[in-house]
Amino acid sequence: MDADMTQLGVAIVTASSALAGATVGGLFTLLKGRQEARERQADRDEQHRQRRFDSRRDAYIGFLTAFGNAEDELPKLYEFKVPASLEAFEREEASVVQAFNALFQAKLGVEIAGPPVMAAQAQRVLDQLYGIIEEYEGCFEANKDRPEASALIGLVPGHSRLANRLSVQRDRFTGAARVQLGGDVNEVPQEVLRGYVGDLANLE
Repeated sequence: MDADMTQLGVAIVTASSALAGATVGGLFTLLKGRQEARERQADRDEQHRQRRFDSRRDAYIGFLTAFGNAEDELPKLYEFKVPASLEAFEREEASVVQAFNALFQAKLGVEIAGPPVMAAQAQRVLDQLYGIIEEYEGCFEANKDRPEASALIGLVPGHSRLANRLSVQRDRFTGAARVQLGGDVNEVPQEVLRGYVGDLANLE
């Protein structure tokens, strides 16, 4: 009887040890699986963040490049001389309008890349540029039959104000883009951030 009890005890201990080992092994496998799942999710999240960063950076650079091209075309309006025919004015204006349309397309890229605050700032740049084009169109119409030759830049009231506003909006977009892409807000001049700081919470 004692021998039977001893064997039973050994069997129980052996079974308990095996069960404990299986439990520990299963728990280790479960924890390892969860850790690997977290790591895979972290990798996916990082890849998503990198793709979003790249998309936004490319969109912002594309917009600023298109803006630079539009700025390069504006002197064709500034330096246009009246009196002149509508056809002559439209020939000179065509490249400005084309550059404006390219900037509009680049603004759509910013809208897609996000966030909304950046699309809004891009729209402000576009509106300011459109305002300059409209102002020069109106000035040409009012002075196309002017008796003495004059460059439109000398006839547009408040040209400096218009140009300064365009520059400010461009700088605000640049500053906002720098913040959005991870730059230190302290690197951005305060005059650039004016009217924008309140939107920083919406950047994500």
